[in-house]
Amino acid sequence: MNQERLLSPKQLGSIVGLSAAQIRVLMNDGRLEFVEISSKTKMLTISGWERFQRSATKVKAPEGEEPKVASGEN
Repeated sequence: MNQERLLSPKQLGSIVGLSAAQIRVLMNDGRLEFVEISSKTKMLTISGWERFQRSATKVKAPEGEEPKVASGEN
């Protein structure tokens, strides 16, 4: 079984170029998934970040069309 490494908000932020506070806002808004170790300890994974990116990525539509979500499935 290959387990994915758990990262703190600060560690993930340094990898993806965001502050720990920005990562925590995404977690608190329910947009970024996390593993709750205890009531004060929440950890993240790179695959969770990748899922967030796919769902949050939007493609600008031409005038008069509805915006579409980018298809990032492999």
